[in-house]
Amino acid sequence: MKKGQKRWVNDLACTLNYQGMTRKCFAQDFMHLRLQAYQAIRRAFKLSANLNIDLLDQVSQNEWHGHIISVCGRRIDCVVIDRKDRIREAASLLGQIGGQAGTGKSKVRGDSNYYRALRAKRTSKKA
Repeated sequence: MKKGQKRWVNDLACTLNYQGMTRKCFAQDFMHLRLQAYQAIRRAFKLSANLNIDLLDQVSQNEWHGHIISVCGRRIDCVVIDRKDRIREAASLLGQIGGQAGTGKSKVRGDSNYYRALRAKRTSKKA
């Protein structure tokens, strides 16, 4: 492994909401998420509850919504997001910027009119 590279990236992000308080936790996969959610609930809300993945409803391709019932009967709302897919979606949207096909400068930097306007502002300031 090269220096500076991470061993793994947390693909899942879970947002827990309980009585107006919010806590986030991150995990590699759904099995790891069960442990991380348990620890986050314990630390943030001082409750004991286990995340049951089967009770989560899939809202979109990379998002699940549901709730967790703690041992004492309190409800904790839960939103799980697959961050890996979100990054791919954002990258594909950014790739669509710039009207030309290919991988030239205008494609990478976006709209070339933006840079023309910057140059015009710079020359007008000098004058």
